[in-house]
Amino acid sequence: MGKEYAAFATENKGIFRIGAVNCAQQEAICTKEKVATTPVVRVYPPFPAPAFDVAEVKNLRNAAGKYINDRAIEITTSNIKTFVEEDIATPKVLIFTNAKKGTPFIIKALSEQFEVS
Repeated sequence: MGKEYAAFATENKGIFRIGAVNCAQQEAICTKEKVATTPVVRVYPPFPAPAFDVAEVKNLRNAAGKYINDRAIEITTSNIKTFVEEDIATPKVLIFTNAKKGTPFIIKALSEQFEVS
């Protein structure tokens, strides 16, 4: 799991806040968090949602991704003109994609970084 977790952390840097605890060195943290055996991968969603464990690293992105706000606007022929011309002092970013369904995950994560007025 160590290599999978490290790959997840690298691929999702800046999207999620990712940390690791060595229970042999930080026993107090593991005791407080009721981690009896390792490895354990735990997601801490925004408060007040409770923390939960994810069985496999491959499921971690979807589990944690549920808590990312999607502030991207899906552009269509009916709203492109308004999107480009509205608020002319604000830079616009358009991502052109062939995603089969909705906004790609990375775009949702990036859109969360910016306030939409």
